[in-house]
Amino acid sequence: RIIGSEDAQRAMAACKYDAIDLDMQEHTFELHVGAVVWATGWRPYDASRIQPYGYDRFANVITSVEFERMMDPFGPTGGKLLRPSDGKPAKDVAFIQCAGSRDRNHLKHCSRICCMASLKQSTYVREQFGDEGRVSIYYIDIRAIDRFEDFYARVKADGNVRFIKSKVASITGDRATDNVILNGVNTEGYHRYSNPHDLCVLAVGMEPSVDRGKFPVEVVVDQNGFIEAAPGNGAVFAAGCSSDALDVNRSVQSATAAALRAIQVVNRVAGVEG
Repeated sequence: RIIGSEDAQRAMAACKYDAIDLDMQEHTFELHVGAVVWATGWRPYDASRIQPYGYDRFANVITSVEFERMMDPFGPTGGKLLRPSDGKPAKDVAFIQCAGSRDRNHLKHCSRICCMASLKQSTYVREQFGDEGRVSIYYIDIRAIDRFEDFYARVKADGNVRFIKSKVASITGDRATDNVILNGVNTEGYHRYSNPHDLCVLAVGMEPSVDRGKFPVEVVVDQNGFIEAAPGNGAVFAAGCSSDALDVNRSVQSATAAALRAIQVVNRVAGVEG
């Protein structure tokens, strides 16, 4: 996106290895290999497909990926938490967990990273606005995987962070204030709510970036589109989020295992042919 701009020239000048070629053209070539490690990563689930949440209708409904980008000091707002609709500070933020995950109509699997991502992002709100910052986390259940239970407990102890056990039914808008209104039933007490917030963040799920149509061999995938560790895949090994919804630590472990399996296959073939 920056090709042809001053930023492109600065990026090229900053690379001391001369690895950036702005005039490079796309070309196709063939490689003959003994094994393939498939590490195509993941993509966020398309939030516009969750129609009751109005991602494509309300400017103040964004995804967790967009929220993370907004909070980046080098992002579009310089790290300031502002509402997209009017640029005002978003001091009251709602997070909807499992937005598109664990849902028969969307992604059936748990995307693993969403709970911890929202817990982390809730601290951004509190750090930026202090006692004026308020967070509401709407959840089915919180899955603080591995060693993150202590962090979850710390966030939960914050009096300005509410945990609402509910799958939000719908989001509507307040035209007068540009607030978004979350509607549903709190399953702890079973009472209905219509809660207004400055901003709503959808913790969207992880989809595998696996396009079997562009690969020269058949691979076995599960019902969620992840590549299975199946004998029928031959010398093709999935790594990271092409094999499952994984966090960074698990992705590194998966990639290490895939690389070792690929090396074993290549060495075995070389030994047979030699």
